[in-house]
Amino acid sequence: MTIIEQITPVLPETLDSAVNIASLSLAPLTLSSQTVTQNDLTGTTAESSDFFGASLVSGNFNGDSYSDLIIGSSSESIGSTTDAGGFHAVYGFFTGITTLGNQFVVQDNLNGSASEAFDYFAGSLAAGDFDGDGYDDLAIGADGEDWISVTDSGSVNIAYGSTAGLTATGSGIVVQDDLAGTNSEAFDFFGASLTTGDFDGDGYDDLVAGAVGEDVGTIVNAGAFHFLYGSASGLTTLNNEYWTQDFLNGTSAETGDNFASSLAAGDFDGDGYDDLVAAAVNEDFGSIVDAGLINVMYGSFIGLTSSNSESWVQDDLNGSFSEGDDHFGSSLAVGDFDGDGYDDLAAGAAGEDVGFVTDAGAVNVVYGSGFGLTSLGSQFWTQDDLIGSSAEAFDGFGETLAVGDFDGDGFDDLAVGTPGENIGSATDAGAVNIIYGSTFGLSSTGNQFLSQNDVTGGSAQSFDEFGYSLSTGDYNRDGFEDLAIASPGEGGVSNTGAVNILYGSFGGLVV
Repeated sequence: MTIIEQITPVLPETLDSAVNIASLSLAPLTLSSQTVTQNDLTGTTAESSDFFGASLVSGNFNGDSYSDLIIGSSSESIGSTTDAGGFHAVYGFFTGITTLGNQFVVQDNLNGSASEAFDYFAGSLAAGDFDGDGYDDLAIGADGEDWISVTDSGSVNIAYGSTAGLTATGSGIVVQDDLAGTNSEAFDFFGASLTTGDFDGDGYDDLVAGAVGEDVGTIVNAGAFHFLYGSASGLTTLNNEYWTQDFLNGTSAETGDNFASSLAAGDFDGDGYDDLVAAAVNEDFGSIVDAGLINVMYGSFIGLTSSNSESWVQDDLNGSFSEGDDHFGSSLAVGDFDGDGYDDLAAGAAGEDVGFVTDAGAVNVVYGSGFGLTSLGSQFWTQDDLIGSSAEAFDGFGETLAVGDFDGDGFDDLAVGTPGENIGSATDAGAVNIIYGSTFGLSSTGNQFLSQNDVTGGSAQSFDEFGYSLSTGDYNRDGFEDLAIASPGEGGVSNTGAVNILYGSFGGLVV
C-alpha cells in the first residue's frame, strides 16, 4: 500500500459538533422515512447520470455509536473529468441520518491517487476496523482505474476513521502491483468487489478485494481475489494472499467464470473466525451455462484455509436447481436469521426463471451450524412466496441483499432488492421485499413489500430502480436497525439518484 506521511485536510467539514451533541445521550426518536439527494449535501448538486446511490455501505466512522452511511456516485464527473466518481459520508444522529457535517470525497482528496476519467471511484465499498482503534475505516473500489498506462486494471483506496469521521490522514491506495501473485493488468477490474471480516481472529478486520477480470495463466476472465490483513497500523501488504478457484475444493479456474464477482463474510461455524464466501456468477455447471456457483473458505488462527473449502450450486439446496443464466451468487448477504449463534447465508440468483417467468429472480438461504454451512433446512424464496408481489419477467428479485434486525427481536431479517419491478405502469420503478427472521429462520409471517410509493414524499417512477443497492445500520441508535435503499435512476434530471432511509421499530420497518 502506498502511504504518504502527510496530513491532507481531506474533507470540507468535520462532525466535531455532532459528536459532542451525541455524547449527551439524547433519547432516540421513532422516525418516518426520509430522502437524501445530492442537493441536500456539501460539494455537489444533482446532475444527469451521477447515479447517486449506486453503491452503499454503513459503518461507525466517528466512534459515536451511531451508524453512518456512505453513498457512492461512481459516475460523478469532477469538473471536466467524466465519470471519475466520488462518495458522500452522511452521519447518524439521534434524529437519524443528518446532513450536518457531511463529507464529499474524491480520489484527489486521498493520498497517492487522483481523479481521472472513467475511474468509477466508489463503484464498490466496504467498511471495517482495519487498525483496531474503535473507528470503522473505509475501502473504496475504483475498478476502472488505469494504473500507469494499464487500462481498467483497478485500484482500492483506504480512508481511516477518527473522532472527526473519515480523514485523509494515513490514507493510501492499493493496486495489484503492490500485491503477491499477480500484476496490474488490463481489464482485471481489481476492486470491483469488496468485503471485510476478521478471518484470523486477531481483532483487526481484514480486506478481500476481487479482481473479477483476472486472467489465470491463459484462462481469460477466470477471476481472483486478494486478501490483505489488518494490523495496529492499519491494512498491510505483509503476507498478503492471492486466491483463484484452482486453490479450492470442487472447482477450478475456467474461462469467463468471473470468480469473486460478489463477496461476503460471516462466522458460519461459530468458531470465532470469520469465513469468506466468493461467488463465480458465470460458472458453468456441467453443460449448464452461467448457472453460478459459490465457494466457501473457513477462517482460522492462520487466516483463510483451503483444506476444508466448499463449493455450492443450486442443485445442492432445497427447492432449487442449477439452470442456465441463473447467475447464482449474484448477490450475497450474511446474518443470523434463526438466532442460534451461527451466521447464515443468503445468495441471490437474479437470473432465475420461476416456472415460465424469465429472469424473475430468487434467493437461496443456507443455514450455519457447528460444522459450517449445511443444506439442512435450506430455503428457496421467490416473490410468489411473499405478500404484495409476484414473480414477473425481468424483475431481478435478489439482485441486491442486505441484513439487519429491523424489529429488534434478536433475529436478523433480510431485505431483498428487486430493481426491475414494475409498479403499476411505472417500468423498472423497483421494489424491496422484507422477510423477517424467527426461531425457525426466515418466515413469510409479517413480510413487507415496499416501493417508493410507501416512502415519505416519494413516488414510484419509471427507471428509478428502487432497491438497486441496500445497506443497514442503526442510524439513530434506538436498538432497531434501519434500511437505506438507493434509487440511482431517480431524478427530474435523468439518473441523478436518491437514497431513502426507512427506520426500524418494534413492528419492523416504518413506512
